[in-house]
This record gives sequence, structure tokens and C-alpha cells, in this order.
Amino acid sequence: MSPLKNKQKTLRLFQDIDCRQTISILAPLVLVGVMIPVFRLLAGVFENPVIGWYLGLVSYWLTWCTIVPLWLVGKRRLRQLLRPRKPSIAVIALVLFPAGMAAVARLATGMGYGKPELWVWLLYGSTALGNGFFEELLWRGVYMELFPDRVFYRIIWPSIWFALWHYAPGSVSANSNPLALIIGAGLFGFLLAFLAKKSGTIGWGILAHVLGAVVMIL
Repeated sequence: MSPLKNKQKTLRLFQDIDCRQTISILAPLVLVGVMIPVFRLLAGVFENPVIGWYLGLVSYWLTWCTIVPLWLVGKRRLRQLLRPRKPSIAVIALVLFPAGMAAVARLATGMGYGKPELWVWLLYGSTALGNGFFEELLWRGVYMELFPDRVFYRIIWPSIWFALWHYAPGSVSANSNPLALIIGAGLFGFLLAFLAKKSGTIGWGILAHVLGAVVMIL
């Protein structure tokens, strides 16, 4: 193929990607770059780093996982994506699979959560619910809506960055192995993206995400 044809093909590709898609492609890079120093700053401010870690997650939920999806997809469409559809046997199996894998992962070093006090256990419990709901809005909802026919941007791209994002909270958590966390999150992200594609909704993904996270903190 001639250089001219290559250039024309590249130009058509960029013309096919609208502004919202471009933002959604670039957003994960900014998210990771911003949230790493945010977590480290908050962890340094408080005597107990768990508080800083939790506040970092709250800021992530409210900004990246709420404002960004509402901006890119819209409130009405997000509501539609949240509605669970009647599940097939395959969807039910996919929903339950993360909980089983989480039970196995609890045996791996750095994949569990330490809970020395009741308030810490409650804090982790709210984290399981928060991550399960808010992260599915961003990492699955946005990309399944903006890239319905593009496997790379619908499944692969957000799953890779979903994994890499976990370095930010993992880097300030004394109980986590960041590398194990990234690998585990990457595999989890691919499964949740496939579940969203299979079910046509992020509702079942939220349930699967919460169940897997709850098992991890038990």
C-alpha cells in the first residue's frame, strides 16, 4: 500500500472517531497519572493510611466514575445500561465465577485485605459496594456504549487500563502486592467486559463485581 493510501486510511479512521470516543480513549491515561499522586498525597496526610486510601477511592468514584460517564454517555442511557436483563445460564455462570475465583485468590499473597478492626472491615465492605457500582459505570458502561462494534476499544482497551489503574490504590496499601493486584484486576476486567457484552447490560456486571469483592474481604 502506498504512503498516500496509508495516510488516507489513517485520516478516515480518525474521522470515524468522534469527540466522546477520543476522550474515552485518552481518559484512562490521565486517570492513572492523576490518581497515583492523589492517593500518595492523601495517604501521607492522615496518620492512618487506610483513611487516605479510602478517601482516594471516594474521589475516584465521584469524579472519574460518576461525572465522566454522565458527561460521555448521559444519565438516561446509563439508566438503560443498568437494567438487568433476563439472564441465560451462561450469564449466571459468569456472574458467579468472580466470587469463586476471589475465594481462590484469597490464598495468594497480597490479594486479600487485612481487617484488624471492625471499622476497617466496615470500610472495606463499603468499598466493595462502591467499586462494584461506580467502576462498572466507567470501565464497562462507557466503552460498551461508545464502541458497540469495536472489540479492541470496548473490551481490551478499558480492561488493560482497569488493571493499570489499580496500581494507584495498591501503591499506598500495606496489605497489597501491586503486581498481583494489577494482574488480578486485568483478568477480572476482561471477564466483566465479556459479561457486559454477553448480557447487554452492566447490571449483572455490578452484581458479579460486588460478589467478587465481598468474598475478597471475608
